[in-house]
Amino acid sequence: MVAEMTRYLGLGKEDAFGQPASPTRFIDPLRIDVASEKEPILRRSVASRAPVDEAAGSVVVSGEVEFQVEPTVFGDFLLMLLGKVSSSQPDPSNAPTVYQHTFTPCEVGETPPTYTLELASDSTARKVVSAIIESMKIELAPGEYVSATASIVGQKEEQSSPQSPSFPQTRPWHSGEASIKINGEEAELQALSLEINNNPSTDHHVIGSRYLPRHELGELEIKGSMDIRFSDRKYLDEFLEEEEASITIELAGDPIEGGYGYGARIEFPRVVYSAWSGEISGSDPIVQSVDFVALKPSSGDAVKFTLTNTVSEY
Repeated sequence: MVAEMTRYLGLGKEDAFGQPASPTRFIDPLRIDVASEKEPILRRSVASRAPVDEAAGSVVVSGEVEFQVEPTVFGDFLLMLLGKVSSSQPDPSNAPTVYQHTFTPCEVGETPPTYTLELASDSTARKVVSAIIESMKIELAPGEYVSATASIVGQKEEQSSPQSPSFPQTRPWHSGEASIKINGEEAELQALSLEINNNPSTDHHVIGSRYLPRHELGELEIKGSMDIRFSDRKYLDEFLEEEEASITIELAGDPIEGGYGYGARIEFPRVVYSAWSGEISGSDPIVQSVDFVALKPSSGDAVKFTLTNTVSEY
């Protein structure tokens, strides 16, 4: 009997750094490209031009996972990226299975919870222990599903055995379910790209271990780019006058119950435009490309994700 060939990405939230966890949720991603790098310690001498010996060196596990954004497992990725979550039931009487989860960035000295990632390809599986997301890019384009590319960094890789995954029954959001407001006004959006980068260190190894002892985050970078129909000078003038703005992105999916549906809201309360362009080509409509950088407001966070789904907690 031929064994069933299965490919998937499994995610399990760990109780502590360096302690592997079994996957509790699975996705069928678009692409997995994760590798373990081992830098051997070479011994040289004056008698030979080539290394004469080697010892096992430091290990770093890193790579990318590309997937379509759906309302349930996306919360695990947000927790690995941002690090903090607050969950509640908005209407337990009329919608007892609906939960809302608000994800915000870690502060200085904090780190996100770590996850064990199980990467299965056909009849083999690999386990990446204590992974967080280094950076994540989210993209929206007309006529396409919302997609994300997560760059991960983990402590080490171990062997694993493939399982029978249970993929989410909810479908990914697509461009027809997205809307954007800039300073509270609807904008005619043609494309959007968001990137959040934790800039974690990957070289803080210590004597006595080949593996990272913890994750250490660097400066938080949040930036984006959007293509908007050039109907007036508003965004150009705001760019030239160095004005600040707020951006809110909504994704509205299938209904759940009690008037609630699978949704996501991404809020940037304070952004500044970093670049503007508007190419003129023949009689084609002019599309303005606007780049922005998110800043921390006087109170609150530079970015906030709110998911509405049927997951009770992350």
